[in-house]
Amino acid sequence: MNDLLAYTVLGICLGSVYAIAATGLIVTYSTSGIFNFAHGAIGMLSGLFYWQLHDPTIGWGLHSVPSTLITVLVFAPLVGTLIEVVVIRGLSGTSEITKLVVPIAVLLAVNGTATWIWFRDVNTPHVPAAYFGLDGRKILGQFVSYHQMIGVAMAIIAAGVLYLLLYRTRLGLTMRATVDDRNLVMLNGGRPDRMSLASWAIGSSLAGLAGVLLSPALGNLSALALTLLVFNAYPSAIAGRLRNVPLAYVGALGTGLVVTYWAWASRAGGRWPAFQRLGVAMPALLLFVVLLLLPQDRLRGTVIARTREQFRVPTIRQAVAWSVVLIVGVAMLQALMQKSSVITFSNGMALSLLALPLVLLTGYAGEINLAAYSFAGIAAVVAWQFDVGPQGNATRSSLSVVAILLAVAVCAVVGGLIALPALRLRGLYLGLATFAFAIVVDNMVINQINTIEVDFLGIKTELNFFTNGSLTIPRPNWFGIDFFQSQRNYLMLLTVAFSLIGVGLIAIRRSAYGRMLVAMRDSPAACATLGLNITMLKLSVFTLSSAIAGLGGILWASQQRSVSGGNFDVFLGLSLFMIAVVGGIGYVSGALLAGMFLSVLSIVMPNILTKLADDYPDLHWLFEGVLGNFTKFVGPALIGIGLGKNPSGIANQIMEGFGVLRRARTGLAIWIGAIVVLWALAWRDVVGNWTFAIATTASAFIAPRIIGAIWPDQVDPIGGVEAELDDMVGISRPFDAADREKYDAILGLDAGRSGS
Repeated sequence: MNDLLAYTVLGICLGSVYAIAATGLIVTYSTSGIFNFAHGAIGMLSGLFYWQLHDPTIGWGLHSVPSTLITVLVFAPLVGTLIEVVVIRGLSGTSEITKLVVPIAVLLAVNGTATWIWFRDVNTPHVPAAYFGLDGRKILGQFVSYHQMIGVAMAIIAAGVLYLLLYRTRLGLTMRATVDDRNLVMLNGGRPDRMSLASWAIGSSLAGLAGVLLSPALGNLSALALTLLVFNAYPSAIAGRLRNVPLAYVGALGTGLVVTYWAWASRAGGRWPAFQRLGVAMPALLLFVVLLLLPQDRLRGTVIARTREQFRVPTIRQAVAWSVVLIVGVAMLQALMQKSSVITFSNGMALSLLALPLVLLTGYAGEINLAAYSFAGIAAVVAWQFDVGPQGNATRSSLSVVAILLAVAVCAVVGGLIALPALRLRGLYLGLATFAFAIVVDNMVINQINTIEVDFLGIKTELNFFTNGSLTIPRPNWFGIDFFQSQRNYLMLLTVAFSLIGVGLIAIRRSAYGRMLVAMRDSPAACATLGLNITMLKLSVFTLSSAIAGLGGILWASQQRSVSGGNFDVFLGLSLFMIAVVGGIGYVSGALLAGMFLSVLSIVMPNILTKLADDYPDLHWLFEGVLGNFTKFVGPALIGIGLGKNPSGIANQIMEGFGVLRRARTGLAIWIGAIVVLWALAWRDVVGNWTFAIATTASAFIAPRIIGAIWPDQVDPIGGVEAELDDMVGISRPFDAADREKYDAILGLDAGRSGS
């Protein structure tokens, strides 16, 4: 009984701090309509800033009180204000996916910045001290530290003040009204921008307070660990439907009690070794359960006219032609590359395969999956278990077809099982559910170090996940082709696999099934009215995309050869989703760009900057220090933050840029011929590879302009307006005089009108 009381007191203290973070989430969402996915990262950054101010040995040695006040009342609100002004205001008129991806990019940017500033030296300890040290008092016979008492008191004060602010003041009414109808608020003399700014400052201040109060619980701080610790407040915020402060407070207390009760029942994970890390994943599991218990969201009407994202669909003929171009182009490029460059190229193509299922699930169907790397990890574990075995000794010299099919089937089943309870979720809630699933898989599968014994119908077997810390994944050996020793052959295998799946996805998009997916994305209510079975449609697309993710995951793991738990980190899944949306989530080419972009940022750019630092020692601080760390930690996230300015992605921009070449076939043929000649010269070592790369890249920017100037009639037969029917005119923007002239010319109506 004493133990139960002790863990109850601990749970209330922990839940109270979760309540502070949850109320901060509620104030930002209820007043801006944007779920601050970076809430945990802001709390983490504030906790580290507090440590910097307060630590007497490595930090600046300020007293805990001024350190807290500066962090909570100055630093954290400034961070929130900066995010709102620079990022959030650019999301007006974008889709739910963009409004989710951009805060994810902010999360990655904040985490990268914190890692860059505080964790460059892994040997430096970051151990924040609790308020008043270990001093405290006994309450109901249980010792409670003053630090825990302060957390409980601050939670009660924060919840009460926020409730009064949001529901009993004119300011709070205006802040909530800004979400419902921004224009109406402006008509009544309100200042929506100021209201949004105030809400993000207040929410970030509360996140900072939670980070300061939670940081001593970690001991030696870690950026990712502290971010996830603040993430534990998300279930309680969702329990309050992101608007009910008292209900969120009760949910936070419940989360704290469940976490501490599990630690008591499992004796901190020692009683059941297979569930040793379940305590860490318990808040994510609670989040998943809370999402399932929420009242079902109403079916939405059409959204296509209210968003700026528009994607064009190529024909099957175009898809096949571009697939052939991709395969031939990769074959030509790899012939010029050194082995190290081929490995980098292969890594990018493998990452592109991982991004492909997101095109089907998110780009076509509008559903969100933040657990792409989790399915890759599941596929790797299944294939390794089948082809290598529980003892870790290779039973097969190559990756068998049966192992691949088994991995794909298991991922499809898991995807279907996850989709079943999540069928009623959409948008933000679905994204949070899949992120919670990723955290559970990360703790229970990817970081599972214990052997699990399974007895099913009298058949006993042992399951080993990452018992030895890493898995060695064999490569295929098909058709007498050596994919293990020859990296070039494996690159071509990845390219062919990407091309076949890509053509298949475009065929799906142009089929009746694909049109149903797009209709479900644009208007679930209309689909239901027409008699479509939305439940089966969601289940099928989740299952199919999970199967593709399993195939991409096993081929990606084979490219790495040896994978560990760090290769499947939950934040890598966020990065992949973010970059896929930036590349163009509605395009197969967007997935290709996403994989190549991630490979360039993670491998190519660091190698180039290291080479420059070695060649110019005096500028080592610039290339290796500033630019190297910026590229590694912050660069990718900043690109995601800029998504609000181009929500349709980079692939759409590229297609629009090369749109002028669609009719100028003579100029296009000359340009392609020149590239082939230049490649032949590089292949015969007449010119260098860098010359070929620079000249080809430069020509991609210059050629459309030159061809447009030489053959203006072919490029644009209607004097400055692209001669192609645009299906989105009248939806994405109204008709204008130029559109009328263009359509009259294409349909031949101008001649008839002039004759009459």
